[in-house]
Formats: sequence, C-alpha cells, structure tokens
Amino acid sequence: MDLSFLNYFKDSYQTIVNISIIMFAGFFGWKTLSTLIKKKLDSIDNSKDEAQNQRVNTLFRILKNFVSIAILIVVIMLVLSELGIEIGPLLAAAGVVGLAVGFGAQTLVKDIITGLFIILEGQITIGDVVEVAGHSGRVEAITIRTVRLRDINGHLHVVPFSEVTTVKNITQDQDYHSFEIGVSYNEDVDHVIETIEKVGKDLKKDKNFKSKINGEIEVFGLDEFGDSSIVIKGRIPTVHKQQWAVKREFNRRIKLAFDKNEIDIPFPQTTISYLEKKNKPERKKTKKRKIPNFSVGSEDD
Repeated sequence: MDLSFLNYFKDSYQTIVNISIIMFAGFFGWKTLSTLIKKKLDSIDNSKDEAQNQRVNTLFRILKNFVSIAILIVVIMLVLSELGIEIGPLLAAAGVVGLAVGFGAQTLVKDIITGLFIILEGQITIGDVVEVAGHSGRVEAITIRTVRLRDINGHLHVVPFSEVTTVKNITQDQDYHSFEIGVSYNEDVDHVIETIEKVGKDLKKDKNFKSKINGEIEVFGLDEFGDSSIVIKGRIPTVHKQQWAVKREFNRRIKLAFDKNEIDIPFPQTTISYLEKKNKPERKKTKKRKIPNFSVGSEDD
C-alpha cells in the first residue's frame, strides 16, 4: 500500500498547525470583540439618555464591522504567508489596485468619507427621524456607505451618503411641537392667546402627558394676517420623540376649548349661484315696405 502521501503531511505538519492557530486566534479575537460590544450595547441600553444611547449604539455597530473586516484581512495574509506565498507583492498590487479603484470609484470613496464624518459627528443615529436627500423617515440602519430610512407608509429608502448635502434631524436633542392657529378677524386676540395658554398649561398637568412635556408653552403672539384669518404662533417643548403625541392631544383640546369659548376658526366656503332663465319678450311684427321698381327711360328720370 502506497503511503507516500503521508510524507506530505509530515513535511507540512508545522504549517498546518500554524494555520490552525492563526485561524483560531482570528476567530477567538472576533468572538471576543463581538461579546464585548454586545455587553457594552446592553449596558448603554439601560441608560436614561436615549439620544446618547443611539449614537454610541451606531458607532459600536460600525466599529464591529470595521474590526471584523480588519481581522479577516490579517488572517488571510498570515495564512498566505504560511503557505509560502510572498505577501509583499500582493500588498503592493493591492495598493495599486486600491489607487485605481479610488480614481475609478470616486462616488464610493465619497460615500465612505462623508458617512464617516456624519457618524462621528452624531448627525444621524439609529432611531432618529430625519430628512436627507429629499427622503424622510425613521433611521433603521446605518452602514459606512448608506443610511436606510423607513417612511410613514412603510417604504424603505436606501440613501448613499454621497447624495447627502443637508441633514434635517427632527428628533435629536430638544424637540418642540410648533403650532400656527388661525382664528377669525372678529375675535379678541388677547382672549384667544389666554385660551391657548390655558390649554397648554392644563395639558402639562395631565398625568398622561406631564412626562412628555419638559417646559412651559410659549405663545409668540399674532404672527400673520392671512386672507381670511389671523394666525397665532407658538410652541411646546417636548421630550425626545414625543412631539407627535403632544401635538395630537393639544389639537384636540384646542378644538374643544374654542368651541366652548365660541372662538371661530375660519374655513373655506363655496357659494353656488344659479342663473334663472328669463323669458324673452316677443318681438312685434312689422310690415315690410314695398320698394317701387324703376326702369331706365321711365318718366321718373
């Protein structure tokens, strides 16, 4: 029986052991990193600062992807080195290829660089409601190249960071419910403002909403003279991401308060007029006048 193939394993025994150690070390390092990041994320999830939690959560997830790719590249290079392949030329070739790709894929490079700065500066975090590149929705995921938004209709928008020139973050840090309420020109402005302020103060005292409002209502006053109404403008400071719940309840109470105080809210009205069909008067018949005929050479010439 030919057992010459065993000589190959005998000669390559050390190489196989080294490759196994490298792969085990890489897997152990990746697993350890994943466990540490998971524990860190679990610990910050219990923190009271929700906005800070989201920023750290986003950064740690992207850091995990970066380190995972770095570990994979290092393991591959060490395995190739153990197999007797010179990795120096490979690194040089990779550098040239990377330079060529950098020139040929400038949009991809722009995606990565812009995304990195947006993430590091905390402009967007997972869970925020934002408007970028003409799309708005809740941020579901952030990669180093794209941001994924889920709009109110459930549609998913994947926006490359290279298309992001302006970020409108609706739910970061301090939130407000801003309102503009139109009332009739016949109403007493001071009375209307007092009614709005009372509604805001009562809403803050409500047990279901006092934890969602973190300040006093601000009524700025008469802001605009409209075509059919005068506009009262103001705002209510709210807790992070609670402005929509406060808005709905505030609008409900405003309608009830205006009805109770007989404050008129103007609305467009349409008047339809019907034209009556008039009977035309009968014309009197006139007799036709006979015109005499004249001939050439007659006595009348």
